[in-house]
This record gives sequence, structure tokens and C-alpha cells, in this order.
Amino acid sequence: MSRSARKRVLVSVGLALAVGALLAAAHQLAFFSTAQLQSTDFLFRTRGGEAARATVIVGVDQRSYRELLPRYGTLVDWPRTLYARALDALGQAGPRVVVVDIIFDDAKPEDQELAAAIKRTGNVVMAAEAEGPSSLAPLPGVAQRFEAFVRSTATLREAAAAEGVVNVTADRDGLIRSLPLLLRAGDEDVPSLALATVARYIRRPRVIDAPPTDDRVYAAGRAIPILPPGRLLINFLGPPSGLESGGAFTIIPFVDVLEGRFDPALVRDKIVLLGLTIRGINEHATPSTSVTRMWGVELLGHAVETILTQRYLVPAPAPMTIGGVFLLAVLAALLVAVWRPLLAAVVTLALLVAYLLTAMVAVDNGLLLNLVYPPAALLVGLAAALIYRVVFEQAEQRAIRDVLARYLSPSVSRWVLKDPDRLRLGGQTRTMSVLFSDVRGFTTISHAMDPQDVTALLNEYMSAMTDVVFAHDGVLDKDIGDAIMAFWNAPMEQSDHARRACETALDMIETLRTLQADWQRRGVPALELGIGINTGPMLVGNMGSRQRLAYTVLGDTVNVASRLEGLSKDYGTRVVIGEATRKAAGDDFVYRYLDMVAVKGRPEPLAVYEVVCRAGQLDPDRAALLERYRRGIELYRTRRWADAAGLFAELLASAPGDGPSALYFRRSNALLASPPPADWDGVFVATTK
Repeated sequence: MSRSARKRVLVSVGLALAVGALLAAAHQLAFFSTAQLQSTDFLFRTRGGEAARATVIVGVDQRSYRELLPRYGTLVDWPRTLYARALDALGQAGPRVVVVDIIFDDAKPEDQELAAAIKRTGNVVMAAEAEGPSSLAPLPGVAQRFEAFVRSTATLREAAAAEGVVNVTADRDGLIRSLPLLLRAGDEDVPSLALATVARYIRRPRVIDAPPTDDRVYAAGRAIPILPPGRLLINFLGPPSGLESGGAFTIIPFVDVLEGRFDPALVRDKIVLLGLTIRGINEHATPSTSVTRMWGVELLGHAVETILTQRYLVPAPAPMTIGGVFLLAVLAALLVAVWRPLLAAVVTLALLVAYLLTAMVAVDNGLLLNLVYPPAALLVGLAAALIYRVVFEQAEQRAIRDVLARYLSPSVSRWVLKDPDRLRLGGQTRTMSVLFSDVRGFTTISHAMDPQDVTALLNEYMSAMTDVVFAHDGVLDKDIGDAIMAFWNAPMEQSDHARRACETALDMIETLRTLQADWQRRGVPALELGIGINTGPMLVGNMGSRQRLAYTVLGDTVNVASRLEGLSKDYGTRVVIGEATRKAAGDDFVYRYLDMVAVKGRPEPLAVYEVVCRAGQLDPDRAALLERYRRGIELYRTRRWADAAGLFAELLASAPGDGPSALYFRRSNALLASPPPADWDGVFVATTK
């Protein structure tokens, strides 16, 4: 992993840890507690619904009310003998427990008949309600203290097997998600109706088995987990039930029980809940539906099934939630740090979906995963890392790109930006090609022009030549005044580096011709250039200090290239290359042999060539001239200087501006006038740079 990548990972992880710390603190301070409650509601709504195992409902429903209204009047006027008849009918079917979710708190003459029916049925549990709330959590496990309990008459309570409170707990958003298991009024603790029902169903001699603690109520042979203060989370089996829509509970109309129009098998050995199922009366909003409300008697049924089957819901422990927050925040940040932002975002969303699916599976096993903070950690961790990468890192890369654009072509810049460590401090030895170019006679031209015009002319020239270098993915090492130095095969490997350098030289000449035509129209002095190219091993890398670096090349090969550029003036040609460059560039170009030269600082002779043009672009006249030039060189090197001088004179007559022919014409005449010693090898010793 590169240094920049490591930095990106470390910063992203640091941001993720900061996000995790903020969310963990918010969790500990119970921020967004209502949002957490609401976020888990969809877990119940996505369920297909389960049937109750042991509970059925006898509902005083709309049909029962309509059929009994003409004879008995409104609901509050119904005689208690109706309920006595219903209990007798149910008792004959053999239920194990009958729960009357109606409070008969005012004495009436028919109470004795109802009490007798309660005794005949056996195992009847009566409802009570705590009123006048005063303080929360007076004792461990006790949800709340009240002023009094509203109960059925003493006659009815004495006939019943047990009693329980029907109170439920509404959260801040008005939804019922839990109920208290123990309530206190005065010095009396009364269990919930659901708890008393389950205890009678499993034939426990008493409801409460041991003193409760802050997180457990020991009752009905169970250790029931509770939330402070003493609340049981109801594990809803599904949406609200109905006679036509179905649901978790079988609902038998009250009037059918009175008239014996029900299947006794439906209630045999079951828990029968007798209560109101009329729309608009005793209804509550629950998390299992966003449309239909649930009757109080059905809420009781869900609570009974939760305790009976021990399918308790327990929120994930704080350490698990906080650990998940940090893990998911770091994971999202790492995805952004390592992968492309779009891919990281897609994978993060997939992780979010996976977490939600896990939560759906977990709730079936009694665990309520936090659906606010861990998902928030994923999304906020992703956002924080993206902001860092897009805002800060991209800004840094833009700054780097702007700097690199002065030296590297766009394609090489992109390659370097993928791993900036490629431009690390230090260097390596590589076989490369280096190009030097210089404007001939620029000092003289600049003295004859206004300084501002000189600057404008030079900027125009340098911009055009730099574009040519970049077009062939060269690295602009430096531009000093009117001189340009560029190289290839670093930092990006370019196996055809010699060919690229030669292509660059030819395109620079072609670009100069275009500039010269424009300068001539504008009356600006024309510039000429000379180019030297050499290929070989050289040291490349960031040279200097950590405070000031220069990505450059060093070595004998570089020095020779500079000397070759200087020789272009001596030979009267524009492009001079070394033997190694000619071999590396291959047959893509037409070359002309120039000389064997011992450049200054290097005594070993070096064969140098001119790059004439690209292969296939040589016209016949030029080809004929080069062939006669080659013959002249053979005559010259075999000491036949008179013949050589004559041949070069003919070449100059047909091509007066051919610099190499003019040079060898002068040399041949000079050697004729003053012949060299017998060991003459034809090597030209360059005495200037």
C-alpha cells in the first residue's frame, strides 16, 4: 500500500472513530429514543403473522351488539346474567382459563348469579385497573405506584380464581409497545392480567415466585426480562385480528356463545379472553399496523402469548450496540478509503440492507437490534469518509495535478496520481531517452527586441514545444530560458521511449515551421532550434530535499545528450542522436550518419546520426541526395578526400542548405591541404559543450 493510500486509510479510520464516539455518546444519553422505538415497528409489520397457540377471544362485537340491542338495550345496560350465561356455555366446552376483560365495579342484583357462574366455570381471572398514577418505579420490578385499583365488586372477585390489572404503557408517540407486569397502590402489588392468566394456565399455585429485580420479574415459573421501569415488551404475533380479515386470534362473537353457535373444540383447554371488540371502543395504536387499531382484549392476548411461549423481546445490550456502531462506522470508512466512492457507497447500502435483514431474523429470536445508531454509523461514516476524500483529498490531488501539469503529460499525470509514491525521494537507474533543445541565436534576437515582446515570443514558443513533449507523454524536466529538457521511460515505463523522443523532435520541427510562418506574417524574427537525443542508463528520481524536490535525470547519458544538441549547430542540422537511440528507435525513421565524435568530457568516440524523417515519408530527390552523401562519407573515411570534396561540392550545388555536406566539403579540402598522420581514425573531437 502506498504512503498516500495509508494516509487515506488512517484519516478515514480516525473520522470513523470520531463518528462512532459521537453516536455512542448519543446512545448513552438516550438521544432519539422515540426514533429507536419507531424504527423497530417495521419489524412487526413485515411479519406474515402467526396464529396464537393457546388463546382465543370471545368478542362483544358489533353484530352481537346489534342482535342484543332490541332486547337488552345499550351495552352499559346489559344484565350481568348475559355474561353468566356466556360463562356457563364456555365452561361446558372445557377451557382451561377464562379471562373476563370487563370490570364490573358497581354492584347489581344479578351479581350473585354471575358469581355463581364464575365458580361453576372455574379458573376465571377478573380484570382490574390502576388509577391515579403517582410515581414511577417505587420498587425493583414494580412499574408504577397508583392511588387506587378500580375492581369488580367484592362478590365477583371472591368467586374468581385470580385478578390482574389491564393497564398498558403508551410511549411518547402514543403507540402501545409494552405493559407493566406489577403495579402498586398503597401497600398492595397487583400483577398484570396477562401474568395472572399465564400462571393459572400452567397451574401455578401463585403468580409471583420471587421478589423482582431491576431487570427481571420472577413469575408464572418464568424469569421474565423487563425494561425500566418494570415493562414487558409485547412480541406481537401480527396485525390486528378481525372476523373477516383473520389474524393471530380466533374471534368468536359473544352472541354465538350465548346461543351455542360455536365449535367447542375452539376453546377446549385454551385461554379464553372475553372482552370488547367493537370498533372505536377500547382501541389502541400498536407497532404491528399503521392503519388499524387493536382492541384492548387483543393486546392482552399478544401479551399472554409472549409470556406463555417465552418469546420475550430484549433490546440489544449497550456494549453490543456501541461495538456495532464503531465497527460499522470504521467498515464504511475503510470501504471509501480502499475502493472507489461509488462502489463503496453501493457496498455500504448493501451492508445496511444486510443489517436490516439481520434485525428481522434477530427479532424472531427475541433480540431487538438498535435500528438507529448502527445504521447511522454506516451512513455517517460513509459520508464523513466521502467528504474527506472528495473535499480534502481531491483538493490536494488538484493541487498536485496542477503542479504535475507543468512537467508531465495528462496521461502520465493520471498514472502518477494513482500512486504519488512513484515520485518518491531518491532515484533508480533505468535505461531512458533524454532530449535537449535550444533556440539558436536567441541572445542576438532578444537584444534587438523590446523585452515585453521577447517574453511574449518566448512564451509562445515554449508553450508550443511543451505541448509537443506532452503529446508524446514526455516528462518536462526543466525549461531554462529558451532551452528545454525532457525525458521518457520514467516515472511510467515506456518500452518505446527512443521512438517517442524522435517523434517529439520531428513534431517540434514541424511545429516550429508553423510558428515561423505566423511570425513572418507578423514581422517577428524567426527562431531556429537544435535538438540532441541520447539513450542509455541514467539515474532518475526526486533529487533534492524533502522541502524542495526536483524530479530529474542524471548521468553520463544525459550529459552526452546535451553535447549532441550543441553539435547540431556544427553539423548544420536540427536533430542529432546517438548510436543507442538509433538502435532503440529501430526502423521507424530514416537516419543519416553524421560522424564519429568524441564529445567533451567523454573520450570514447560516439557515432552520431541525424533523424531525417519518419519511415515512408522520404521523397525520391531527398533519398538520392542521402545515397550520394553516404558515398561521400565512404570516400572521406578512406582518405580519398579529393573525390569526397568533389562529390560534396556537387551535393551542395543541388542542395545549398545541406549542413552536413557543407561540413564535409570543408573538412575534405582541409585534409587535402594538410593531410593527417597515418593513424588518423576520422574521429572528430568536440571541444565545446
